[in-house]
Amino acid sequence: MSQLSWRSFEHRLPKVGERTIRRYVETSTHYRGQVPAHLHLHMGHTVREFGRMLARAVREHSEPREDELELFRQRGRERGAEGLPVSDFVHAYLLAAEEMWAEIQELSGGAPPGETTAVLLNCLHRVLNAAVQAHQKEFQTADQEQREAARALVRRLAAGEPIPEPADVRLAPAYGVLALRFAADPADSIGDAVGRHLAGQRKARLLLQHLRRELSGDVLAALDPDGGLLLIPSTSDNPEALTGARQAVPRASQTTGVEITGAFAHAASLGGIPAAVAEAERLLRLNSVPGTVAVLSDHLFEYQLNHDSAATPQLRALAARLNGEPDLTTTLRTYFDTDFNRRETARKLHVHPNTVDNRLSRVAALTGADPRTAKGLLLLGASLGLAG
Repeated sequence: MSQLSWRSFEHRLPKVGERTIRRYVETSTHYRGQVPAHLHLHMGHTVREFGRMLARAVREHSEPREDELELFRQRGRERGAEGLPVSDFVHAYLLAAEEMWAEIQELSGGAPPGETTAVLLNCLHRVLNAAVQAHQKEFQTADQEQREAARALVRRLAAGEPIPEPADVRLAPAYGVLALRFAADPADSIGDAVGRHLAGQRKARLLLQHLRRELSGDVLAALDPDGGLLLIPSTSDNPEALTGARQAVPRASQTTGVEITGAFAHAASLGGIPAAVAEAERLLRLNSVPGTVAVLSDHLFEYQLNHDSAATPQLRALAARLNGEPDLTTTLRTYFDTDFNRRETARKLHVHPNTVDNRLSRVAALTGADPRTAKGLLLLGASLGLAG
């Protein structure tokens, strides 16, 4: 190409920008064929500057300058802050390069100088490298700020603090509260403090990503590497939040390989969230089965016992008297699990029914509560419930 041809190329850059914008909108799910004004303002300008940089680099046989690349870094920061996915961002630049190459082909009669291809690819490489790095940094910062804002909102809702309606979050009329516990991962204890922190944050982000994928609606989250809270949008009489939670927990656990245990309570209004959080967290302490989500109806007895009273220390002491006798504790728990059927207890323990009788007698002697009487059963059941 001659110098005049490159000037012609630069004169045609507004049209190149229009074609790039049109193709971008046609292939994007974000705009549905409608071209918003900001694309003409920002994207059109970016394409023109990209083309001018290319023309200068060809004419001068030089590399893109740092001051030229700064514009593309700025565009990366802007799009990252807005939350535009990096794939969409890169797609726009590739479309621009394709349209520029089509213009070069036309102006050169289909025979552009040999170095033009190499210069275009070099410019594209330098622009994308600068822009994507800036985009990712800003995108991660914006994502972190968004997560922290959501965490702060969850904490305020859980504490019952008054909150103004967030500008970017529409609160649901009611929420399902899902309390979660994550099992420790080997990476949680490897490396120095920084390495462990990074591993923990990566784990929390991964789990949140999978849980959000399984749950519908705008879930609010406050998760740490060992667990936390999810608020699932609901209505005052909608059971779908619990159904979704009971499906999401085992699926996320299976996908990530992290053992997850959950508990659920429903808040019929925003004001009911603190009580629901307290209920879910108490139920979570009672749930010892990974991959499940506990609800109050499944743990009525244990939940009631889990409230401290003046009787609590004495009930705990009752169970503690069996600490040195694991066979007696196992027999007693199995006796409860089989609805006090001594023969079924014997079968499960692979012992003779008379052995069960002897062990129950020893329990009565050690604790003062006979498991073969109604009062003794109530006392021992309460003490075992407190002991976990």
